[in-house]
Amino acid sequence: MNYTVQARITPEIFQEFAWFDLLRQQRRWRAPLLFAGIMAVFACICFLAAPRVRGAALLGGVLLGVGIVLPLGWLLSFYLSLRAEVKKRKLAQAPAAYTLRLTDRGLGVSNGTEQADFPWSQLHQVCRLHRCVCLYTAPRKAFLLPAGSGEETDRLWQAICKQAPGEKVRDYSR
Repeated sequence: MNYTVQARITPEIFQEFAWFDLLRQQRRWRAPLLFAGIMAVFACICFLAAPRVRGAALLGGVLLGVGIVLPLGWLLSFYLSLRAEVKKRKLAQAPAAYTLRLTDRGLGVSNGTEQADFPWSQLHQVCRLHRCVCLYTAPRKAFLLPAGSGEETDRLWQAICKQAPGEKVRDYSR
C-alpha cells in the first residue's frame, strides 16, 4: 500500500468530524442529557405536589424549562463556535491542511515544516464517516482523510482495514 493524499478540509468535513468527535468519541452528550433528566424528575415532583403546595406548578414549569433550554443552549453554542472556527480557519477555500502518506509501515503526516510517522499498531482508532476517514493517533488527536470518489474511497478504506488492528477500526458511514 502506498497512498499520498493532501488533506483539504472543507467546512462540511470539519463540522461532521467535530459533531462526531464531541458526541460519539468523547460521549459529551451524557452530561446535558443527565441534567435534563434530573430537572424533569424534579419538575414531575413539583407537578405532583401542585394540589397541596402553592406555586409548585410554576416551579415545576421553570425547572422543566431550564432542563430543556440549557442543554439546547449548549448545543447551539457548540454549533455557533463551529461556524466561527470555519470562518477563522478560512475552510470555505479548502486549503491543504497537511499531507498524509499511508504505507505498509504506517501513517506519515507532514505539514510542510514538520513530519510525524505513526505505525499502524500505534493508531488509537480509525473511523470512517460519510465525508472522511478519521485516523486517531491519540484519544483526542485525529487526522482527517477526506473521502474522494466512491470506488477510490472504498479501495483506500479496504487497504486501511487490512493494515490497522481490527478492534480499532469502525465504520460509521452506513
